[in-house]
Amino acid sequence: MIRPVVCTSPDTSAHDILEKLNSCQYSGIPVVEDNILIGMVSERDILELFIQGKNLKCTFARDFMIQNVITAEQDSLILPVIKTVIDNQILRLPITHQGKLVGIVTRHDLLKYILDTTPEFALIS
Repeated sequence: MIRPVVCTSPDTSAHDILEKLNSCQYSGIPVVEDNILIGMVSERDILELFIQGKNLKCTFARDFMIQNVITAEQDSLILPVIKTVIDNQILRLPITHQGKLVGIVTRHDLLKYILDTTPEFALIS
């Protein structure tokens, strides 16, 4: 799980989000208000704004973020988390505790967990 989470606010411009995504080398970023997850913004969202001819400096996260984000609770078991990621075609799954964002699990994190904890993978030579 990625901690601390690099976040943005609903008042951040698409241009500034793009710079943050580029500098962190992330493909998406949560939008939070008072540490409460209110949306997600991805590279794809920025690309869509660009091809629509939107001014990235005058378009803000609140205008294009994905709302009703699928999340998992911090104490969730790994198999339901993997199933959620697969069933919803999610690249990154925000992890919450009592409604507050505490981390993000990526597909890479899940694959690394499987590799590190599954004995048959460790024995392959």
